[in-house]
Amino acid sequence: MHRSVIQAALASSIALGASASSVQAASIYAGLSADGRLVVAEQPALGLRFFDASAPRRAANLPHAPASAATRWRPLIQQVADEVGIDVALLQAVVSQESSFNPRAVSPAGAVGLMQLMPGTARRFGVRDRFDPAQNLRGGARYLVWLLDHFNQDLDLALAAYNAGEGSVRRHGNRVPPFAETQAYVRAIQQRYAY
Repeated sequence: MHRSVIQAALASSIALGASASSVQAASIYAGLSADGRLVVAEQPALGLRFFDASAPRRAANLPHAPASAATRWRPLIQQVADEVGIDVALLQAVVSQESSFNPRAVSPAGAVGLMQLMPGTARRFGVRDRFDPAQNLRGGARYLVWLLDHFNQDLDLALAAYNAGEGSVRRHGNRVPPFAETQAYVRAIQQRYAY
């Protein structure tokens, strides 16, 4: 999650002014500050990760997964959506954003699988093996349905809570928290869901 947001911001920064040669010559370290702002530096610092802007991006890091990845998981996503009573297009948009349809995806924070479940969330929704695609999808879909119910079907708040935690949404007055990552996450899923 964090890495894709940072990569997108870096790509935008490059497109807006830095020449390719200056980017390739410099070491780039980036991360998100506590308040969600992008931090970019030429020297390593606590909380910043190294990014090689000249390296080709792998499919798993692309904003949209290859069609074959989405197609592979479509029947299971449809089955789980029907089981838990959620719109299949919404579930597919979340999977696309969370893992690019990669069931082996692991985030720096320790979220795992198609729906990027953290250990506590997985336990809460009955997932024993977070790497099992069916269990992961069911647990994540149940959590998303729970969030929609909890936030009175407000999709923006449910998505923000999926990304930042329901406690974070409550602490911010039942609004999308002012974190750049979370706001970008909600926008990205809404855009995918709109298609």
